[in-house]
Amino acid sequence: MLAALDQDAVAVIVAASGALAGWAFATALRRRDHRTFVLGRAPALSVRTLSAHDDAWLRGAVRCVTPLVCPWFDVDCVAYSYEIEEERTETHTDAEGKTRTTTTWETVHSESRAIPFVLDDGARITVDLPDAENEALRSLGTEHERSDRRHSAKALQLGADVSVLGVLRDDGSFGPFRGVPLLVTPKTRDQRIRSSQRSEGWFQFWSLLFPYAGLVVATALWRRAQHAADWLVPAAVGAAVLVPQWWLLTFNRLVRLRQQVHAAQKQVSIELQQRRDLVPNLVAVVEAASTHERELLERLTALRAAGSLPQQVRAEEASRGAAREALLLHERYPQLRSDALYRDLHDRLCTIEEKVAHARSFYNDTVTEWNDRVQQVPSTLVAIAAGMRPQPLFATGLDERLPKRLDER
Repeated sequence: MLAALDQDAVAVIVAASGALAGWAFATALRRRDHRTFVLGRAPALSVRTLSAHDDAWLRGAVRCVTPLVCPWFDVDCVAYSYEIEEERTETHTDAEGKTRTTTTWETVHSESRAIPFVLDDGARITVDLPDAENEALRSLGTEHERSDRRHSAKALQLGADVSVLGVLRDDGSFGPFRGVPLLVTPKTRDQRIRSSQRSEGWFQFWSLLFPYAGLVVATALWRRAQHAADWLVPAAVGAAVLVPQWWLLTFNRLVRLRQQVHAAQKQVSIELQQRRDLVPNLVAVVEAASTHERELLERLTALRAAGSLPQQVRAEEASRGAAREALLLHERYPQLRSDALYRDLHDRLCTIEEKVAHARSFYNDTVTEWNDRVQQVPSTLVAIAAGMRPQPLFATGLDERLPKRLDER
């Protein structure tokens, strides 16, 4: 078809195709960038520490009382994808009278099913698998019924260890909610995030390469380039267009990253507010335990005061120390171990400490990426022109050791 067009028309098609491919990869990059942020924002928690509407990563074994049975392979599972293929042989005669025989496998039947399952990490929660992005299907192989008919399947089998990203919903199930997908994968949280980050780099590479290559080839066609020297001008034209394209792409990524820094900052504030909301109960427990904990009472009460992020950064070390000191009160007052209110408060505060630690770590990771982008060449040129500046980290010198729960001691 292209052979029937003149060279100028082909050049236009090549340039347009390169631009369209670049736009497609740039769009995919924007979506993947947001996806990586969502994956990284959710902390790795255990089932028992979840609160309503928490987005989190869970890891455990797949359980189900009434599992599915994968056809043909008779494997107990909670999801499967199964197909039957038959061999087809076709004979073709070309224009020169030569006969060619081709053999292909054609799908004659396919089916897939998924049911909710229970994720077991010591505690249990129902995962709404039919609404999930299921990356955990594993091949059961291919078996031949006869020489020209074969069966193949993938399944998520009982007992498999999987990681699940999702949200604890009001009905007690774990599933997608408000922009957070339900993702089931055999990879750990960190492995899945790194995989998403690597794909971002490739999307950016292809979003620049395709428009550049398309323009170079189109310019060469317009100039009727026949020798190597004739490609210098097309290469220069491509580079001249590549620079502003890279500038725009880099600026857009910086803007998205700045928005992610603000979102991570907001998440830190939310977790700190949840910790402050427990202070009245903490104070009541301390007062009931002993009248000698006056200094701790004053420090706990100070946690209730809200403030800006810089104020939160300055106060975090003292506030976390006070909260954790309250979590160790049972060591000075053993009678608290039998206090149901203290035990409940202890578990809730331990969970909040885990979330605060993750939110702070995620904020610092996001800010570190931001600072690297705005300070490293060549992206710093875009950052300087746009007035983008480095941001401070959140309390980097804090001890990250989390308090143990009462039943872990």
